[in-house]
Amino acid sequence: METLVEPEGDPRSGVSSGARPAEPVRLTGDAVRRAVVAAQRIPTPRPSGAGFGVGSGAALGADAETAGETAGDAAQVLRTVGLLQLDPLMRVSTAQRLTSLTRLPRGHRADAVDAELWPRGAPASFETFTKVACLFPLEDWPLLRVHRERHLRRRREQVEQPLAERIRRVVEAAGSGVPIGTIETEAGAGERTTGWNWTRVKVAAEQMVRSGELVITARDGTTRLFDLPERGLPEHVLAAADLDDDALLAGLARRAAASLAVMTQADFAHHYHLRPQEAADGLAAAGLAPVEVAGWRELGWCVPELLAEGGLLDPAAPAAGDGAAGDDVDVGARRRFGAPSHARLVGPFDPLLRDRGRARRIFDFEYRFEAYVPPAQRLYGHYVMAVLSGDRLIGRVDLRRVGETLRVEQIFGERGVPRRVLRPRVRGAGRTLARQLGVELVLPEG
Repeated sequence: METLVEPEGDPRSGVSSGARPAEPVRLTGDAVRRAVVAAQRIPTPRPSGAGFGVGSGAALGADAETAGETAGDAAQVLRTVGLLQLDPLMRVSTAQRLTSLTRLPRGHRADAVDAELWPRGAPASFETFTKVACLFPLEDWPLLRVHRERHLRRRREQVEQPLAERIRRVVEAAGSGVPIGTIETEAGAGERTTGWNWTRVKVAAEQMVRSGELVITARDGTTRLFDLPERGLPEHVLAAADLDDDALLAGLARRAAASLAVMTQADFAHHYHLRPQEAADGLAAAGLAPVEVAGWRELGWCVPELLAEGGLLDPAAPAAGDGAAGDDVDVGARRRFGAPSHARLVGPFDPLLRDRGRARRIFDFEYRFEAYVPPAQRLYGHYVMAVLSGDRLIGRVDLRRVGETLRVEQIFGERGVPRRVLRPRVRGAGRTLARQLGVELVLPEG
């Protein structure tokens, strides 16, 4: 499908430079929602007949996950979703573990995730900040140059060059990655970081990571190890770092489209914390196809393959059925939401939720992270995870891990979701996560 034609601006496109997009394909919100979930490669049951949409149904009574599409480890999850937001809160588990576990087989254990993301010997990822701390696939290092250059300017303004040089000498002399405590001891005046009270050395070292003067590609347990790029990154990754600006922004746009399935310019900018013009330039250069989605104010973009015959967004494909089969409520619920045992819990920093505006637009799901909200002002709870059933977010649960149990404190259903549909799917999703965490699920009575 041709996606780019004469070089004239189109005021509807949201893209302010480059060629004018071809006539947008019109899509329904339901079709886009199914494609968005499918692009995340969350294990789903095998479809067993007509009427089951992509990512929306379960084989009635079946319990096997889709073969060939499920990630085998957390490093494969990272390559699929493009980035994992990092957050250390442990009320249930860390953010990177929860995001990975949602996409891994039900038997995959949480304690294996970190070793897969930061394997010893051959690195698989690197850590840096966009707007927040994130983990990226190692091969995407060249694409994040736009951020490194921006932070290099800031680092030179905020960190004295002699201090940066002392830090680099400490890391270089170590022969491999070193923890921040070692850097503070040898490059500073004996001060040590405690919590969010960072020393000047810690601030400088973190700025150097953001600017690419240092890298973090390994951990010792939970301890981050600072290293030199020429030592911590493979030669082929370093060699690919000379992309011109158009090529790297186009690469970021294609990378984001592979993970998000359909995205607006604002979605793309949020995903990588780009400036509006950078996002516009990336979309203009990426060869993506424009789409108009019912209910969206902005034009959407996707890889053309999704619109091709047999693709997830093929406009000629019949719409997936949502309806119940006669008066059989259980069969109707399974057709619409999938089997209860295949529901999954989605963490607050998951790619499906981390852009709150996008989650509202695609899933009609309003989410606010309330861990730092005073208890009396919380609507749902301290640490709330969404319930994904089929391709819909049907509810949310307030969870906490206590010893050898995973306790569901409260359950909340979304508008129009009957309790008889919600509760078994909370139980199924909770059991899956509890099994992965190696604990027992405790549900509230009633």
